[in-house]
Amino acid sequence: MTLTWGTALVGLVVMVLSEMWRQTSSGPGRDAPLSQATAMALAMTTAWPVASGEPGHLLGMVGPLLLTTGAVLLAAVWRRRLRSTQRELLRLGTSVIVAGVLVRIPGPGGDTLLESVWHAQDATVLIAVLLLLVAVLAAAAPLVWRGVRASARSRSMAWATLSGEFERQGPVSLAGATTAVVMALALTALGPLSLVLFLVPLLVLQPAVNRQRRIRRAQRQTIFALARLPEEAGLAMTGHAARVAELAVPIARDMGVEAADLRDVEAAALLHDIGQVGLSRPVPGGATVELSARDQRQIASTGSSILGRTAELSRLASVVADVGLAHHRAVERGDVALASRIVRVASAYDDLTGRGTRLAGSSAPVEALERLLRSTPHEYDPEVVRVLVHQLERRGSLSTGQAESLSR
Repeated sequence: MTLTWGTALVGLVVMVLSEMWRQTSSGPGRDAPLSQATAMALAMTTAWPVASGEPGHLLGMVGPLLLTTGAVLLAAVWRRRLRSTQRELLRLGTSVIVAGVLVRIPGPGGDTLLESVWHAQDATVLIAVLLLLVAVLAAAAPLVWRGVRASARSRSMAWATLSGEFERQGPVSLAGATTAVVMALALTALGPLSLVLFLVPLLVLQPAVNRQRRIRRAQRQTIFALARLPEEAGLAMTGHAARVAELAVPIARDMGVEAADLRDVEAAALLHDIGQVGLSRPVPGGATVELSARDQRQIASTGSSILGRTAELSRLASVVADVGLAHHRAVERGDVALASRIVRVASAYDDLTGRGTRLAGSSAPVEALERLLRSTPHEYDPEVVRVLVHQLERRGSLSTGQAESLSR
């Protein structure tokens, strides 16, 4: 179907309103599916005619792509948020291009899926299934791209980063994909009106998603504020908790911890030293690795008691309590969470390499790891230490030769 000026205008208005509403929503991320669903529906069912007069030609999807770009820019200009448009343009543009290309690839009979949508007779179910497959791939494409980029920046395993992206954004993207299919099929019967009607379910869904994000953001801010208490009181090294979290999360991801549980690993890492506020005398340099096993357990127990009094953080109490437990005791118990063992290793490594310790210079990572390895498996989980070595190698803190030597 050729994209008429009426359909184009309705599509543009719907996407502009969706983008303006998206930019006013709060939360750490605002990947609303409203514009994405409309853009994919237009890309899968309409096209501007090209010089050859064939709307199904690949160049025919320039129209939906231009509408999408225009909607994002108009909303950004109105809200004065031009700096934030690059990511959204990339996300929507990727979905439009993937959907537009896939529906324009000739099938076994020579017809494209775009042509089949407008000449469907008895194969409506098959066409709907194929459109759904196209929409899912188009909605997933920007998530894959973002996950690969994040993996390259953090030098973590790609599959683990991708699973995290799909865990966070997959349900909303899937809702956008299914709605795009329904809108695309409805265009044959209702015309441009379908672009408005089928956005209602997503408008109902999106406030609930944003409300959940606001709650998570408030919880995260609370955790960071609590994590800074030992540092503000001069009981721990500045940035220790944050550095431990930056190490613990990639280690947990590489060890197969589910993406939904990584937030608890990060929170436990940030809060593992909060028990130091109950000490009568501060630990020199805040390095608990130099303390006796009894003192380590006391700090962890105090931190667990503090978290146990907070409803939102009580679930982390047992994890923090077990950070002070030596590995051989954890093996004896048999029920110590992997998060506790990971945080214990990450904290010890940062204690040994952080500012204010006797290990310094380029050899500090190697010396710290050698000390950790000498204490495994009595004090530290050897598997966690092994993954830590590979993580530091990916970050460039260790050379390949050093990592191989330590892994023997």
